[in-house]
Amino acid sequence: MVYTALVKRLDPQIEEEVTIEIEGIEFTGFAFICPYKIEVGKSYPVLIGFTILNELMIREIHGEKKKLERISLGYEYYIRGWLLEDRIDADLIFTDDDEYFSNYPELMDKFVEIEVDRICIEFLRTTTD
Repeated sequence: MVYTALVKRLDPQIEEEVTIEIEGIEFTGFAFICPYKIEVGKSYPVLIGFTILNELMIREIHGEKKKLERISLGYEYYIRGWLLEDRIDADLIFTDDDEYFSNYPELMDKFVEIEVDRICIEFLRTTTD
């Protein structure tokens, strides 16, 4: 799903690190594709995803709200939301491009928490770029 993201912060040391806000939800991720220069305070079309470096940690939870929660000061996040066939709905939709979720049919249509190593942000070209 394409979102419009407001760039809130660019890290001066880590070129790929960017903090954005989408639909009132702020998070820090990695701009793994950025075909143009981005600036703080400007909005851009983006796709979002996640990276799992080792093993996917996913579990059913109860009594929680949809949300993203940063784990300590690192780049890891908990994504909490409804697990669907190829995505998780945490008020923002994260698609499962690597088909991790197909290994968890017992958790489909349930409220879950997944632990991801980072959130990926792809800045999309526009017709004016």
